[in-house]
Amino acid sequence: MGKQIMNSMTGFGRAERKNRNGKLALEITSVNNRFLEYSFRLPRPFHLLEPQLRAFLDERLSRGKVTVTLSVESTSEAYPEAVVNETAARAHVRQLKRLQKELGLAGEITVADLLVFPDIFQQDREEPDATRLWREVKPLAEKALRAMIAMRAKEGKALQSDITSRLKTMSRQLARIEKRSTGAVELYRERLRKRVKELQVNGSLDEGRLEQEIMLFADRTDIAEECIRLKSHVQQFLQTMKGKQPVGRRLNFLLQEMNRETNTIGSKSADFDISSEAIALKEEIEKIREQVQNIE
Repeated sequence: MGKQIMNSMTGFGRAERKNRNGKLALEITSVNNRFLEYSFRLPRPFHLLEPQLRAFLDERLSRGKVTVTLSVESTSEAYPEAVVNETAARAHVRQLKRLQKELGLAGEITVADLLVFPDIFQQDREEPDATRLWREVKPLAEKALRAMIAMRAKEGKALQSDITSRLKTMSRQLARIEKRSTGAVELYRERLRKRVKELQVNGSLDEGRLEQEIMLFADRTDIAEECIRLKSHVQQFLQTMKGKQPVGRRLNFLLQEMNRETNTIGSKSADFDISSEAIALKEEIEKIREQVQNIE
């Protein structure tokens, strides 16, 4: 099995073909959306195909706002010669003459006056058949969808590369946070001891009370668990991107968890460097979140 590639939700595909009645062109476009949503722009009689197109796309897509547009360029052969219903025409002329006489209307009755009556000119056209129409349109839908999916995969690959790079940056930031946090307690001990000595006038230093204060500080500022969970989320994120598609919703969930752990690290830390790294982590998470909004 080949390497899985994430799909973007942005894509475009077009296909066209000629038949005896003219030319058909089908376009499928997709943009990001939380759910799968369709918009169909189909001229008559192809509007009958909306259920078939919807079922066709449902089997192949999971998220995105998808617009399907079918355009038809008809030749003269598509419009058979009109047949004049002379019986209806004569009946309408009689009625118009009667109205002229009763209402005292002037003027001549012309062919233009008869054009408003739909029963005068009739075309010998077969009733639209959805099955026959679908046979014409389905090959176009398949070709346009393949092109759109290929475009989504290409953009998804670019997104995956960018996100992977940002996750590596986060891992380096997290490593610096862990390294800094291991010496934070000892640094606090030295600062506290120095401060107590500066304020002390008489008496000896209460080592027991000092250690108690240091232990409380260590407990308040311990971020080991948060760092472990954040590293785990980063690895899960990388694995999810390589896994079975679609992955967008799970990636969004992992980002929420990453953000929560990073917020906790920032709020618990009393060290300026760790707080700065936590802010940088949040910036990377936000940039990744913006990218993930467009992943299927």
